[in-house]
Amino acid sequence: MDKYEVIGTLGEGSFGRVYKAKQISNGNFVALKVISKRGRSSKELKGFRRECEIQRDLHHPNIIQMLDSFETENEIVVITEFVHKELTAVLGKEGYLSEERVQPIVWDLVSALYYLHSNRVLHRDLKPQNILLDLKNRAKLCDFGFARNMSTGTHVLTSIKGTPLYMAPELIDEQPYDYNADLWSLGCIIYELLMGTPPFLYSLHSSSDKIDSTRTDSVANIFGLLQKNPLKRMTWEEILNHSFVKGHIILSKNIAGNPLTRPMSATTLQEKEQQRKDSMKNKQVKSASKCSEGNDQSMADNKKSSTSKNSKTSQNSNNVEGCKNSSNPDINLNNVILDESLDNLYLETKNRAVTASSQNTKDCEERLEIDQNKNHTFCLREKLKFIEDCQPIETDEWIVFLQKSIQEVINGDMSSLVQPSQTNIIVSPLRNANANSKVLSFVARLLSIPFVVKGITDETLSEIKKVYLDVKLVPNLVYASKLLLREYREDTPSGASVSPSNTPVPAPTENYKAFCELHDEDLQTLEYMFLLISNLVHVDDKFLIQFCDAVVVLNVYQLMKRFLFLTKHRIRVVVDVIAILTHVLRKFPENCEIVEKILFAEFNQVTEMKQICFVRLLRHSNPLLKERMCYFLLFIGKNFSENKIMTFWNDTLKETLEALVYDSMDTVRNAAEITVSELKNKQFYLKS
Repeated sequence: MDKYEVIGTLGEGSFGRVYKAKQISNGNFVALKVISKRGRSSKELKGFRRECEIQRDLHHPNIIQMLDSFETENEIVVITEFVHKELTAVLGKEGYLSEERVQPIVWDLVSALYYLHSNRVLHRDLKPQNILLDLKNRAKLCDFGFARNMSTGTHVLTSIKGTPLYMAPELIDEQPYDYNADLWSLGCIIYELLMGTPPFLYSLHSSSDKIDSTRTDSVANIFGLLQKNPLKRMTWEEILNHSFVKGHIILSKNIAGNPLTRPMSATTLQEKEQQRKDSMKNKQVKSASKCSEGNDQSMADNKKSSTSKNSKTSQNSNNVEGCKNSSNPDINLNNVILDESLDNLYLETKNRAVTASSQNTKDCEERLEIDQNKNHTFCLREKLKFIEDCQPIETDEWIVFLQKSIQEVINGDMSSLVQPSQTNIIVSPLRNANANSKVLSFVARLLSIPFVVKGITDETLSEIKKVYLDVKLVPNLVYASKLLLREYREDTPSGASVSPSNTPVPAPTENYKAFCELHDEDLQTLEYMFLLISNLVHVDDKFLIQFCDAVVVLNVYQLMKRFLFLTKHRIRVVVDVIAILTHVLRKFPENCEIVEKILFAEFNQVTEMKQICFVRLLRHSNPLLKERMCYFLLFIGKNFSENKIMTFWNDTLKETLEALVYDSMDTVRNAAEITVSELKNKQFYLKS
């Protein structure tokens, strides 16, 4: 670092910071990308190093040149040439460009991409944010974090990389892909340069015939780059001979053996097709194997415990990166509509929870009788695996994408929520440790809209619920709450083994932020997430099963207990968590050990050793909290062992509950009457 004088910050992301600097020896400006090693897994660091290796060997006037790289104990530093202007800044200021201005940019991009593919390199994240303009307005590709160097015998890839708005349909559908995925992204960029917005902003990759061709007939559509079927996209030979670019492409003589830009021989095509089939077959085998392992585990667990309740859980999909764009002029209006919709959802969820809790408890007693002295156990039918995504996430890009999706859904277009592959993209930030609360808030609000929007048919709503189950929305929401509140521990070694399997932090070192460390936006996000969870678990028992699985596998008993102390910060979170736990006891009393572990969990931080004060919750000024607490105590009394209940039951709690029979609110009074009536003959009640 002594060779450079840092002048200022160019940008900052979850990966680290980019600085403008001056090379002391010659006075040339350079860009310094500084990546912190702290908190990075060995896999992440390997990815950063691979990016350096790929970019070091790239030498082309339309690709940012890497000048040097080195590592310190805590950082990876990459030095590249400095380019002063971002293409997104130009689009943000001017909206769109004339065809005359677009044409030379296209020449540069095609030249850069042709060079990459000639050397068997796929960029895999082409988007305006990764294109810079130098002083001569020459376009240069940058950011090779997702790039992949394909070996000679490799013809298709399967890992999902890229940005939703520019990602090829074959990646969206999780199919094997090749260099054609980059050509799709190139078509999206050309379209955006001419139109000012990505082509599939409102209907992600639904079909190429939805493209507005009023200004793009001469380029994007004629190029044939935006064909859903990759086999129908223009070949490199056709692109180079197109009148829009012919004669203006830099054809480097430095190419690899078997470049991707040359037509494949019949033998190579056969090999490629076989690789594609093998990839699909392996994917199916893995899926079937996981299902089989889950069923085998279930059978073994069921032998151990006849009272165990089955649960369905999931595996998360691969991570997907975000995308940056210009602001949405309708955002304020949408937020008003959205907030009103969420208020309606809150009322509906409130009614569902109250109705469920206040039903005659006969349905609970008709279930499996539970011996109060028995050790309650539970099992998981299929193990839930959480794979944390630590890739950098572009907050502004994701917010634009989610805002547009919200507008689409509010207008009645549910297409993005009835297809698992597209919904999985929307859900993916919930698994990303670098996603901030604003992105998570938009995700939760977007996914809540179908339950309150007017005009949605029962059939469509059923499809959406099925997709939400398939993508394991509830477990992902629980996981997101864990990541949002998780306290980073510098003494936790990168890549350390974790427990339970595939959870982000070892249980012994797991700590959570104090509420005073949370911003209002964090708390608001928690409110949106648990409002959605509460609604889902009350509309379908399968969501409730997934919630139980998530709590067990993620070992978030302590975290759930923390939420019950949010009365001074976000009372709605407390109300919804109590409703969810009450529903667990009412619907699946055999899983009451989950609720017990939550209520009696001890905080790791010694200064925060607290027990839940039921009296304080019953005396709270919020009538809905008092009402739900009555029902919560009712089902605790029916399902917990007497020994457990006696650890918190006392005369003050009994008197407070009985006093609520005379509360001024009918709902509270009715709940207290039912609870006292059902519990008054219990031994613990008589002893107090």
